[in-house]
Amino acid sequence: MKTNIGTLLLTAVVALPAMIQAQPVYTPPVGFVSVTIPANSDAAIGAPLSRADEFVGVVESISSNVITLAGTPNFTVNQFVYASGTQPKTYFLRVDSDTKEGMILKVESNTANSVTVTIPAGESLAGILTNAVDNTGSAVSISPYWTPSTLVTGVLAGTQILRYPTNVAGTNLATSSTYTFNGTNWLQGVTNVNDLTFNPGEGFTLRNNSTTTQQTISITGAVPMTGVRSRFYTLAANTTQDQRIFYNSPVPEVIGNVFPPAALVAGDRLLAFNNAATGKNKSASTTLIWNGTNWLQGVTVVTTTYQLQPGTSYVFRKNQTGANPTSVVWSDLQSYLQ
Repeated sequence: MKTNIGTLLLTAVVALPAMIQAQPVYTPPVGFVSVTIPANSDAAIGAPLSRADEFVGVVESISSNVITLAGTPNFTVNQFVYASGTQPKTYFLRVDSDTKEGMILKVESNTANSVTVTIPAGESLAGILTNAVDNTGSAVSISPYWTPSTLVTGVLAGTQILRYPTNVAGTNLATSSTYTFNGTNWLQGVTNVNDLTFNPGEGFTLRNNSTTTQQTISITGAVPMTGVRSRFYTLAANTTQDQRIFYNSPVPEVIGNVFPPAALVAGDRLLAFNNAATGKNKSASTTLIWNGTNWLQGVTVVTTTYQLQPGTSYVFRKNQTGANPTSVVWSDLQSYLQ
């Protein structure tokens, strides 16, 4: 887990020493990213900040999908499990060091010193270090997912969140879910969805249905102090695949530093949207294409000049990969952690 944040350009709260489960740790800096949406318009959004960690520790041992943590964390049984009406948070364990840094594992249950997790498709826990003697196992943390009620606050009644499918093959995918704010709660139809979770790295659309410019929305949270780990994928033979993503950084990042060539194939595209422009269901304002060596905007090489913006989401269009669907790890370390 990296600790150098360099010249991070954020309004930050000075990190204060804290005690978590009798282990001295330091809270990461806190920052904010603001987005303003024009009247009757959409904005492509992501959450480049995290909710606060509620446990930080190291791995003692792993058995199948059960991770035992070193020391005596003394968790309450299933304290990290969602319970409607009494426990509104859903939690994940994040790997914060070594070869699986950035991996997100949903917590399904916990004992006093262990958590049972869901292992994402195509992943394994191999590479996560264990050590029961001197606490030199991989660093991990447990945090709650963002939800509509915790991430999108201070908006006008009628504002909507549009989410996109992750299991439908193809491009230009229609929204899979729409949530509407009624002034008090987020609803899908008549169902309260305040506590539904956003996956780390998931991009979505925020729709301002009012006739006035939306109040500026500020996303406040902890600055990510670990690298990015996700997957680019195709879902069907000979079919190009769209997925909504954002880069988990609260500062602009040069595209050539964000996507390692090993995660790309020639013909991959990144589609960007102009959040300052008016309109709904907007087409991409910028399309970049990877030619196998560089990112191009038209015929112009932009590998070292085009920047991904914090709080903005994109469509990553994975080029078709032949007769078999594939997925590849997207792993990267943000510039301010290097």
